[in-house]
Amino acid sequence: MALQPKVMKRTVFMARRVAWHAILLDIVSTNDRLLALFFGCITACGGDLDEARRSQEETEAFVSVTERVEADWAHELRRAIEFGSLERARTLFEEHSEALGVESDLLLARLLTAEGEDLEAQRAIERARRAAPEDVRVPGTACELHSAHGRTGSALEELKRSHELGGASAEVHRAKGVHLLSRFGRAAEGLRHLEQARETDPKLPFLDRALAQAHLLLAKEHMGANRMVDAQRSVELSLHHDPMEFETRRLLSDILLGRKRVEDALVVLEELHAEGHPVVGELASMEKRAALVKLLRGEREDALDLFCSARSHGLGNSELGSGAQILADAALAEIAGGVEVYGAGDLDQARRRFERAVELEPEILAGHNHLGVVCFRLGDDEAAIRHWRWVWEVALGEELSLPEAVEVNLARAMVRAGEEEAALAVLEKSLAAFPQGPHVEAVRGFRDELRE
Repeated sequence: MALQPKVMKRTVFMARRVAWHAILLDIVSTNDRLLALFFGCITACGGDLDEARRSQEETEAFVSVTERVEADWAHELRRAIEFGSLERARTLFEEHSEALGVESDLLLARLLTAEGEDLEAQRAIERARRAAPEDVRVPGTACELHSAHGRTGSALEELKRSHELGGASAEVHRAKGVHLLSRFGRAAEGLRHLEQARETDPKLPFLDRALAQAHLLLAKEHMGANRMVDAQRSVELSLHHDPMEFETRRLLSDILLGRKRVEDALVVLEELHAEGHPVVGELASMEKRAALVKLLRGEREDALDLFCSARSHGLGNSELGSGAQILADAALAEIAGGVEVYGAGDLDQARRRFERAVELEPEILAGHNHLGVVCFRLGDDEAAIRHWRWVWEVALGEELSLPEAVEVNLARAMVRAGEEEAALAVLEKSLAAFPQGPHVEAVRGFRDELRE
């Protein structure tokens, strides 16, 4: 079992982390349920807000803050509806709905909208209107829900009613802000109204997702105009209001890449991938970019790790480009180093070098074969069998003539591991596949030895 040099781990990459505070809304999704959670969408809608405006003198006559239940469970219920924890929201609502007063039907309308039950949501709004015809929260909520579904005319009617009832109240600013977010190019104006709502009533619910969406829309506008610093600032503000939103964090990665902060962008994608989000293609491409950056900085081992990771995430040799050749050359260098230390009797170091070669180039026959030799000598029969079996199956499938009788080595490891029948099967298969092969005598001899 001599080593044949001519037979042809990933170190964890700790990139700098990017600090952010919240998540972005999926403004491009056409899923009504998600739109309902945002209470806003990006559509080019018609309609005019002028008819819903009142003079400053008129609006000052109204109360700016509406009374509501402030118990802990009520806060949790509102947040659960706003951020899509619908099962928890339903449980809390069923437990406490009677204590909410008029807000009960309004929260139910939001919950039903998030669950995709638009018709039932509208019925809940009308029940609330009959119960409290002078409550500004009713048309305000109705305006937001209509805006979520792109019903611009109905939204404007409700907005007009809310002005008539509430003037400059926080609920009116929130409703107007949410509606403006559904109008193309009105994000900045919508954001001003949402911020005015928070200034008027700092505890007003159902603002964070809307504020997050407003900042996200502005981030996209900045990015489209190549204002990357402004785009990043807007994304980070969006994440402040909604820290776990997938699309916002993915946009942050794009912006960081645009600012040539490749390693920071990679950290974002690595975290999204670890959480199960569908970014594997983007991640692989970013890993390749980061590997090239590492190479330019002379950080070769980190670069090799990143090329390996990019390949494991789906990049083939053509997509890896020069990275594929870099990996192949590095694998051959590891094999040469492993053969040298093997010859000096350092089996443990030889094993590490060969394992690194296989990591860099998983299909390199020499690496697997040499690992089989070293592992067998170290008494690790399971590993020896695994590597020699891989070499043998490749040779069998591709009808390769190997420099040494790998099938005999494999059979010896199997016998030592107590797998004599499997060893005989390998030898018989070899004789059938290569009846005139260069190692037929060795194969036949060991087979006969096992039969005795």
